[in-house]
Amino acid sequence: MKKLLLLLCMLPSFIWAQDDAKYLAGAVPVEDGYVTFKQTYKAPSLSKKDLYQSVLLWATQKFATNEKFPQNKLITQDEAKGELGAIGEEYIVFSSSLLSLDRTRIYYQFRATCEDGTCNVEISHIRYWYDEARDGGVRYKAEEVITDEYGLNKKKTKLARVIGKFREKTIDFKDQLFKEIGDAIGQNSVQASKPAETKANVQADNTIVIPTAAPAVTQAPVQAVTANTANAQDNAKGMEGFKKIDAYQIPGNIIKMISEDHMIITAGNDELFNPMAGGWGGLGNLYNRPVAYCFIDPARYTYGIMQKNDTYTLTFYTPAYQNAIQYVGTHSGRDGDKIKGSNLTPITTPSGSKAFAEAWLIIECKKIASQLFTPSSIVDAEVKAKYPNKQTELFVGEIIGVWMK
Repeated sequence: MKKLLLLLCMLPSFIWAQDDAKYLAGAVPVEDGYVTFKQTYKAPSLSKKDLYQSVLLWATQKFATNEKFPQNKLITQDEAKGELGAIGEEYIVFSSSLLSLDRTRIYYQFRATCEDGTCNVEISHIRYWYDEARDGGVRYKAEEVITDEYGLNKKKTKLARVIGKFREKTIDFKDQLFKEIGDAIGQNSVQASKPAETKANVQADNTIVIPTAAPAVTQAPVQAVTANTANAQDNAKGMEGFKKIDAYQIPGNIIKMISEDHMIITAGNDELFNPMAGGWGGLGNLYNRPVAYCFIDPARYTYGIMQKNDTYTLTFYTPAYQNAIQYVGTHSGRDGDKIKGSNLTPITTPSGSKAFAEAWLIIECKKIASQLFTPSSIVDAEVKAKYPNKQTELFVGEIIGVWMK
């Protein structure tokens, strides 16, 4: 603690204006020797499975491992028990300017437990790595810095002058995290609700009651649209609950999403379409356009449909749908109704492409190039030895639409 205080005292003094009750005595609870923040969500319209899936979808994106935050990972997934656990790592920024950046890494354990209509979440085992660029920085526990004993002045009326920023920003951090979870649950609750069940948000005794229907929306002025836009909107089916984002906002580790979590490639339209599981592909830039590419064996039923259509979709799923992806990957559309067998729900994008409602991410592409890879195309000896007779066609498409739940 002395080393920390000495290091912090070398920094410019900070003036803390946010000394309201949110940050004062009792704002940082300690249980069993650990700082522990808890939140309860009430969503009467949702089952345990609904709540679990809502939190899992959020957590899959929140705790995606990457080079910047290597400790991020999901460690517990038990849908039957409704339990989910993760280790989180990210930055908390105290101040930022053109010439300086004052921040700390924060590490924490996350846990969620879901039952019918209720979800309890908590954050604990919080640690920091501060000023890592200066001689390795300083590492310490939340219990040594942000509790009432250390994070407040002696009278407990203000944040501590030097280290109060850790308490303040940690409280802000957990509030934002809990809000994100509430938003994720709320979106699912709205979709599952009936209008007559609508209630206002209520927050009391650390419990958030999720409204079971969307609030009324003021009618926006009607503006003229082109015939093409109107027709595109009419073509969309089942896209409720998806939010359109820019291609440059696609989240997650795409290598992991494709190679480990897998994806579904779907070619065709309402007249004829077919999905297949895909494990090769990626995102990139070609002809100064954002693109997604995938590979399809010419022997696959999807291949012929892909050749006859201009657009296709790549869809991604949480681990809860691995059985569906496996079914899609091990059954052919030539032999039967694989959509029915997979229990996936077909939906239609505004452009007429096919996807599935269970996906958390939909990437729609318009083909701009394709190239057949034959064994003679391979120059790597190890790859050639492993796939001596493999043929696969590369399809590259401009990303024309991205939707997330």
